[in-house]
Amino acid sequence: MKVRKKIRAGIIGLGVGAHQARTLSLHPNIELKWLCDLNKDKLLELNRELPEAKVTQNSKDVLQDEDTDLVCIASYDQFHFEQVIMALNNGKHVYVEKPICLSKIEAKKIHKRLSELPNLRLSSNMVLRTCPLFNKVKESINSNKMGELYYLEADYLWGRKEKLISGWRADASLYSIIYGASVHMVDLIMWLTEKKPLRVQAMGNRITTKGTKQRNNDFAVLLLEFENQMNVKITVHGGCVHPHFHSLKVFGASSSFFHESTGTVWVQSSEPNKKFKVEKEEYPAKNKRKAALISFIDSLININKSAMISEKEVFNTMSVCFAAEQAVKSGKIIEIDYLY
Repeated sequence: MKVRKKIRAGIIGLGVGAHQARTLSLHPNIELKWLCDLNKDKLLELNRELPEAKVTQNSKDVLQDEDTDLVCIASYDQFHFEQVIMALNNGKHVYVEKPICLSKIEAKKIHKRLSELPNLRLSSNMVLRTCPLFNKVKESINSNKMGELYYLEADYLWGRKEKLISGWRADASLYSIIYGASVHMVDLIMWLTEKKPLRVQAMGNRITTKGTKQRNNDFAVLLLEFENQMNVKITVHGGCVHPHFHSLKVFGASSSFFHESTGTVWVQSSEPNKKFKVEKEEYPAKNKRKAALISFIDSLININKSAMISEKEVFNTMSVCFAAEQAVKSGKIIEIDYLY
């Protein structure tokens, strides 16, 4: 790859990708070269805001451009694998919206290609790590203030049924609520605890989208077992009647933490009259989510810097999700086969 004072970047998919395009356009070491989307109106609207970029409805224009160094892929899930492989084959770093692909076989092919191209880097958009509230929880866990953890619950209350019953998610032959949504909570738990689960049991249903175009599950529950016997429950609710929210409960031997739509508190005593300590750290802090992409850019500019979400962590999180999807389909407890 050519050495440049600036990294030339392209965006494929202007849903979440529109926010990434704005982040790239403001970075001093980035030249935003391409905007790509199948929707011409959406494409031209963003181009009026970011006129420095070329526009195209054909992703190959971006992926095969010799002068583009970095591609941010935020297209429909079913396109990710082909676009990631094409980007790597054309010498480009990749920042890809979750999920990076839709099967373990595809993940192994991406992993193999990356191993053959040591100068290229990959990361994914696991933005919950940027939230100040969750960072404070992680600090408390790392400092052992909570004591040994024995149980956590993480609930992704997506509450966006309309996205499941219309648009590309409804038309796709496979839309996995685990790959597309549970993945955030899986990554959050593994990042908070710095541990990898050994096995997973999972179930799902499609009750809230029954009678619609959506043929895949809109709900899933995952039960994870870790090496130290710590247990974790993760749920994702695609069609729930609830505002978009990421609920988290952490139980340690010394204290507990509860983050729910009704409030966020630390529980430091079992005494019935002892008041809970209210936590006011910022959540959801959407304005800070760009930090995940910025950290990846900075790791490309300075190879001694690490991205917030490493390639290894991306593959480990997806390994858990692949096993969970297999557990739903088989009704069995699945041993997790990690790529790293």
